Amino acid sequence: MSRNTHKIASKTKCFGGYKGFESKSDCSRGNYGKVKEIVEKRIYEAFASFGEERDIKIVDFINRLDLKELEAKKYREIKFSHESLLKSILLKKLKRLRFQTRLVRYLRNNRKDAQKLGFKEIPNQRTISYFVNHILDKNSKKLIGYAVEKTEEIANKFGIVFDVETIQINKPKKETPNKSLHYKKRKKVREVCRLFRKKLFPFINLNMGPNCIYKKNDFLNLMIHLALTQDFAENGSKTSKEERDSVPDGDTLLYHLKEYPSFKDLQKMFIILFEIVWEMARKANLFKGKVNIAIDLTDWLFYGDKNTPMVVGGKYDRGTSYRYRFATVNIVEAGKRFTLLALPVGPLARKEDILKKLLRYTLRRVRVRRVYLDRGFFSGEYISVIDDGFHLKFLMPCTSNSRIKKLMEIMPAPSVIRDYSMGKARFNVVIVENEKGEKRAFATNVDYDENDLGLPKRLFSLYGNRWGIETSYRVKKHSFRPKTTSKNYLIRLFYFLFSVLLYNLWILLDVLICLSLIGKKIEKHLITSKLFGTIFSIIDPG
Repeated sequence: MSRNTHKIASKTKCFGGYKGFESKSDCSRGNYGKVKEIVEKRIYEAFASFGEERDIKIVDFINRLDLKELEAKKYREIKFSHESLLKSILLKKLKRLRFQTRLVRYLRNNRKDAQKLGFKEIPNQRTISYFVNHILDKNSKKLIGYAVEKTEEIANKFGIVFDVETIQINKPKKETPNKSLHYKKRKKVREVCRLFRKKLFPFINLNMGPNCIYKKNDFLNLMIHLALTQDFAENGSKTSKEERDSVPDGDTLLYHLKEYPSFKDLQKMFIILFEIVWEMARKANLFKGKVNIAIDLTDWLFYGDKNTPMVVGGKYDRGTSYRYRFATVNIVEAGKRFTLLALPVGPLARKEDILKKLLRYTLRRVRVRRVYLDRGFFSGEYISVIDDGFHLKFLMPCTSNSRIKKLMEIMPAPSVIRDYSMGKARFNVVIVENEKGEKRAFATNVDYDENDLGLPKRLFSLYGNRWGIETSYRVKKHSFRPKTTSKNYLIRLFYFLFSVLLYNLWILLDVLICLSLIGKKIEKHLITSKLFGTIFSIIDPG
């Protein structure tokens, strides 16, 4: 223990060796503040013991947390140790289990976790309630609440992701006259939306000060309303006030969005949120086996000063040659088009570096069958990254440069030109005709047989998978992205990443509902984006 900790301890006379409060008079407001400092230090020490690890089980964290400051000096002897029961209460609050009965059920279903907390047998609900209501005093409960709040705050600050509850997918039961598919669908959607809000909202930082008159939920409800209506902040705030009592005005919302220290802090926050959503999808076994992925760039047109930070140039389109640009990597399996990561792309960013970041991030989470890219990535540098750097199969259309045009003129269709060179890269160029008789050239590192009569149809069908990413962009833009004329990059970045987050939640919810009610994922969406957004915006997380 450090000298500072000893110093704080010696001045905290309201604890017997850091023991709990015996009466209100034993601890002044000043001493209570010092005890909170010690509790905060204990939390930092527990996190530090995990080193660089960022995915931490709550029960393992609690096991390493020194709880001496929370222990009562005297209490009535009961069958279970004070420390074990105290740890179980922290587990209940950090896992956001609403009732004692759910805590008991969790401990019974996770015996190893119960043993880590020191239980040789599982306490019943009555024992835990007695401990909370008759052994813990008011100040001890306040310290427990403070410890939970500070733990979540520090975890959010350093990008630490606690284990989230596995979403249970129950097998569909036979239909009963009183419970139609429509009724059960809406009930299940509400249940999953409540879980989403409970898991994600604590990790969203909106730069709210202690004197803010609105709650975080008020701002997030307004954000979801803006996303659903594709409205501007000012008008969306007015229309939202017709449905809710506590709604911030548009200027207040934008003020908070501008207060992030930098776009990197904002980006880091959303990466944590994407990680939480992905962890829920992984635990539900939604992406088993190999998957197809697509990497693309999407632009948000910009009509201000071209020297504004993060603005990039491009082709003239709808009155401007400038835009904000974002790079994304998406799983493009039918019915499960899931965005793994979205990155901002500035004017000085190198596409090779962006490509490497996206692929590294993806390969740590899924096994890749094939990578689809648009012709904007048709260069030796990018192909070398994919083929030589990561050894992944890829398919992309060739840019119609002079060499490719000459090949298409002299070579019949279908043809396979092997070991085509571009810089240091070596790959195959496949020339085929579409249904209109027009020649198309594709770059790939897969060895296709030009004598295969079904080759053209196969290639166009394979590359058709990439259009899944175009569909996802369209949904994000027209179903989940608020409008803005603001030139502030932080506002634009928040809006874009928030639309990606809502899109992922919709895809995850739709798959879960299909598996729960039907038993399999169907290609058509069972839950529309509008229904998801409406329920998600009004549900109480509890």
